Amino acid sequence: MPHLFFGKPKGQYIELDEHETEHLKVVRLKVNEPLLITDGDGNLYKCELSHIGKGRSIALIKESKKVEERNGFITVCIASQNWERLRLLLEKTVELGADNIIIYKSRRSRSYLCKEEKINLVVRDSAKQCFRCLFPNVKIQEDFAFLKGQIKTIVLHQSGRPATVEDFKGEITIVVGPEGDFEDDELNLLKENAQLLSLGRKILRFETAAILGVGMASFLNGRI
Repeated sequence: MPHLFFGKPKGQYIELDEHETEHLKVVRLKVNEPLLITDGDGNLYKCELSHIGKGRSIALIKESKKVEERNGFITVCIASQNWERLRLLLEKTVELGADNIIIYKSRRSRSYLCKEEKINLVVRDSAKQCFRCLFPNVKIQEDFAFLKGQIKTIVLHQSGRPATVEDFKGEITIVVGPEGDFEDDELNLLKENAQLLSLGRKILRFETAAILGVGMASFLNGRI
């Protein structure tokens, strides 16, 4: 599998930032060699490497085509206290084809507004690793505002009714977290705006439940 890089086109060229330049050096690409670049908006560019610098590199576009279209089919909403567990979940939901990732704050989770750049970098690298040219939209919210305007929202929670395959078909928003569970008033708010579903007898960690839920939705809807 060839390596995929990220950059935004400017005329006939694409500039690769410091992070992508380091990637070039790790895989030992040289000037005049071919490489594949995505802009994260569903486009794939066949390029020729023109310049490798300390903090940026330049590639000449030889050919471009649209390979993925955005439709916002699968949304996953995550509340987390622990960065490493959130990072793992970001990587896996990107690989599994989530279209939208919302990181929200509950009373038992932390705010991630200060880590927005770091989160976007994890999403970028995860998309490149699985050769995904359409990066998911990422939003960081301080409350439960994501509940408004959703067509079909499910909350993966042990108190919910047993989930069925049909629950994961079609456009869907999947809510998980936090590690210490929701407080009573938060759970009541969710009950008013979403369907609570249980994935089985075992109490799953929030990232396990999310990976399972997104995986089922992606598989059943032909996204992977």
